Amino acid sequence: MGAGDDPGRRAVRLRRAAAVVAVFVALTAVLTLPLSLDPGTRALPLSADTRLFLWTLSWDVHALLHQPLRIFDANIFHPEPRTLAYSEHLIGSAVIGAPFLWATDNPVLALNVIVLLSCVLSGAGTFLLARQLRISTAGALAAGVIFAFAPPRFTRLAQLHLATVQWIPFCLAFVHAYLQAGRRRDLVVAIAFFTLQSVTSGHGGLFLLLSLMALALYLVVRRSLPPVRTLARDVGVAGLLLLALNLPFLVPYFRVQRELGLRRTIGAVYEWVPNAASFLASPTHVDRALVSLVPPLEEAVAGARAYMFPGWLTLLLVGALLWRRASAEDPTRSAPARHPAHVNDPAQALGETRGPGVGFYWLLAGLSLWASLGPPFGLYTLLYRLLPGFDLIRVPSRLAILTLLAWAILAGAGAARLVEWVRPGARGILGVALVLLLALEFAAFPLKAPPYAIEVGEVDRWLAGVPRPFVAAELPVAPPTDAIASARYHSHYMLHSMLHWQKVVNGYSGFIPPRHEALFDQLTRFPDEASVRALEKLGVNYVVLHRGDYGEERFAKATADAQALFPTRLVLEHEASDGRVYSVRFAQAKGRW
Repeated sequence: MGAGDDPGRRAVRLRRAAAVVAVFVALTAVLTLPLSLDPGTRALPLSADTRLFLWTLSWDVHALLHQPLRIFDANIFHPEPRTLAYSEHLIGSAVIGAPFLWATDNPVLALNVIVLLSCVLSGAGTFLLARQLRISTAGALAAGVIFAFAPPRFTRLAQLHLATVQWIPFCLAFVHAYLQAGRRRDLVVAIAFFTLQSVTSGHGGLFLLLSLMALALYLVVRRSLPPVRTLARDVGVAGLLLLALNLPFLVPYFRVQRELGLRRTIGAVYEWVPNAASFLASPTHVDRALVSLVPPLEEAVAGARAYMFPGWLTLLLVGALLWRRASAEDPTRSAPARHPAHVNDPAQALGETRGPGVGFYWLLAGLSLWASLGPPFGLYTLLYRLLPGFDLIRVPSRLAILTLLAWAILAGAGAARLVEWVRPGARGILGVALVLLLALEFAAFPLKAPPYAIEVGEVDRWLAGVPRPFVAAELPVAPPTDAIASARYHSHYMLHSMLHWQKVVNGYSGFIPPRHEALFDQLTRFPDEASVRALEKLGVNYVVLHRGDYGEERFAKATADAQALFPTRLVLEHEASDGRVYSVRFAQAKGRW
């Protein structure tokens, strides 16, 4: 990140950067098998959530092309506004996936490219951060492998908003560069990465904000925080504009929370608190084999609520950072002045350089681990009460992603110490061996990534061809009290709506508006007077009945009742083997509640 490099040095650095990226591309290709071999037709299974991510990415790309200023007014939960804000908007990821979606019209491919790229960028970004902290190349590679592929992050690849935290280490790297050299441009670049992370993942943005708050606390305690005037000057107009870019993406969430009361209570978090077994749980082949050697431990880990174990090698490398021995007794040392035994400052012994260095990551590891324990241990509750938007993190174990980044840096520093303690000729071999051993421990392939296809029936294809605009409702729906069935139906209908992008009353997201809970309950009894009147009042133009979802007996009854009870209000427009489409003749011009 230095300035004034000649073209020759820049070329060397670019080649090295390309080599590092190539390493993480290769590791990603192997560790994500079979997804990496067939990203266009496979998907990591999360059922309704996978369909939500596919719809969200597709809606974002559609809206960016056709109505960018109204992107949050998504087509679900008609007639509610700002329905994209009921869950993560994923706009930053959509921008990355857009070229693949445009080129192939395959949302599955776009989703998987984003997931696979998150591994490469998480590794490369952590490598950059470690190098900025003066960790050797071997140690930085080890750090990158840990953050990219250790279970606390890697097992969440199917949860797109948790997988795409790759911009956090990039931001921190430039923050450290600014604190070390005081260059204004480094601070502006750090702010740019902060905004990029925030628009990519709300969780990731909060994780990064927590990291920066912890760093500020660390600097205050060490009395090394730059003066406020200096920070304000260096942020400048460019930094303020970059920060202001966050507002259009934050305001819809705060408006939704205020208007609909969509705020999670602290009590709802308790059911997601990790248990003790979570901190030893890992799905990797090596870790499972080791745990199986101790049957009581294996039984305990089987009941884990989350995968929060960073790996045995990670912990061993962190321990190596604290290892002390006198350099006079180590004949292989070529640079004794850098050995911890020759460092008088304890902070430097833990990896400090000019400005906050590796030592800060002990604090970050401790605080994030504490918060991940959930409300019973205090810090999570404090953050919930003081930090706006923190209730987005309803699962405390997700904070283990931030803990993992801290462990990765500490383990990378420990790996660098180990490599330095051997003779120079063997250091390269040891560095490569550490990277390969880490990759071996984290291996959990073949991943569960079954073939996946977006299925759309004939009735929905017919509906996509009718004159627009229109409002549609797809049936059947399940009672809102049956969360699993309700999510299954509505998430499928959201994928159907991608054919036409017209408004639908259906919807599945992080929240369901209270009025739609009542509506969906009414629609379980369709067709009766209350359900038909509700559709008319909302301005619904078409009702799609899916034969396969109803089942033959229920479908026959629903269609017979529609004909017998509402012959002039529900008019059959299209019939196919998979269902029927009715027009609602007395639909009001505008939907009202």
